[in-house]
Amino acid sequence: MAFFIEVIMAFTGATAGLAAGAQTNDTRMDFALESTYATPPTGNYQALRITGESFSRAETTGRPEEINSIKEVSQDVVTQVSASGTISGALSSGTFDDLIAGVMGADWSANAVSMGNPGGDVLHASDSTFMNGVDCLQTADVTSAKKFPATGNLIISDPSCGFVISVPYTKIDTVSVPNAAVFVFGSGVLNSAAPLLKQCYGLADTGSIHLGANSTYFIPSLLNGNLDKTFTIRKKLLGQFLMYPGSLITQVQFQLQQAQFGTVSIDATSANEVQSTTDIAASVLPAPSGVVHNSVNNFLGATVFGKSPQGCLTQFTCTLARDGSANDYGMGHADACGVRSGQFTASGSLEFYFRSWDEYNAALAGTQGTIIVKTVDDAGNGYAFIFLNAALRNGKVNSSQTNQTVKASFDIAGNPATGGGTFAIMRLTGVTPTGS
Repeated sequence: MAFFIEVIMAFTGATAGLAAGAQTNDTRMDFALESTYATPPTGNYQALRITGESFSRAETTGRPEEINSIKEVSQDVVTQVSASGTISGALSSGTFDDLIAGVMGADWSANAVSMGNPGGDVLHASDSTFMNGVDCLQTADVTSAKKFPATGNLIISDPSCGFVISVPYTKIDTVSVPNAAVFVFGSGVLNSAAPLLKQCYGLADTGSIHLGANSTYFIPSLLNGNLDKTFTIRKKLLGQFLMYPGSLITQVQFQLQQAQFGTVSIDATSANEVQSTTDIAASVLPAPSGVVHNSVNNFLGATVFGKSPQGCLTQFTCTLARDGSANDYGMGHADACGVRSGQFTASGSLEFYFRSWDEYNAALAGTQGTIIVKTVDDAGNGYAFIFLNAALRNGKVNSSQTNQTVKASFDIAGNPATGGGTFAIMRLTGVTPTGS
């Protein structure tokens, strides 16, 4: 008896030619900091994690208005080429740090450190007798003070009265005063803050001021500054690249919302859009792999002028922008020959359940001070977003319909602290993500 075994081969392998065109899932974006404006670097590029992008080229055309017997318009010519777009992404720690530094006009610092007032810390102005009349801060927390670098820019915030100042310092760990460390500012540095000091502490002069118990002193990880940065941004499609050299980051917006993951939106204006068949990057660094921030256990709360709102927060937005930024154009070519970086501005909004008149009354009174919002990922890495000297504007407390809990909403107007500085970010590490 003969036996026959029929072998049926499995269908294996991929199908070719199934896609109607390039797939969004195959799009890759990366960027590099330019050493020269609109000149794409050939070194390392940093890969991005995105949820979408809208970069494109735009052309402006013109025609001479000649009179002719055919009664038709004259040939047009491209008079200006520009490019711009938005990168959308989910908020994950480290992913967008370099682009955030671009809009802030600054570099991230490895010397970020903070401390609080253990009680009895004193701010000495030039008309005091301490340290021969040199403006300085005397703190009893010598151990924490030793963590600060010998020199830097110190931000002092006393939310009990809305006092915020940013000053360069030199630190002295041991002085004639026992058990104290001193941050020396120099002579007359606090003169610009004298009206605020007198208003805040009710003094006839500014001699020696005992700071409030909730006052803090810190060097942030990132503080807005005056560094001009442009980037080459690239997107890879069908094995080729569309490059956007001379990209100035004009706006970065963060949004945290109840029941949503954190989001980031980054706007840029570019000198041009350039197609390239060649990968000019020496290498592409992998994007950070941190987990996306969620609004449950990753949101660590907010403080407004040193106090947390009594009602739960439901939404926070923060917009960092370059006001007045724009490309400049000249003759001989259609693309930009330079860019104006504009001025830094910070704004935002808060929404929370209405359980107290505190924030509403502060808005009516024109109170200004620090507003801080913290968020981390599941590994405890994240950010504290700090408006150094903000005011609450356009307060709304509405009863819009039945069976709802009233919410309070405010716009946040970021203003410079005395001595300069509008917005700061502290990188957070090792923070337990337990929610607010």
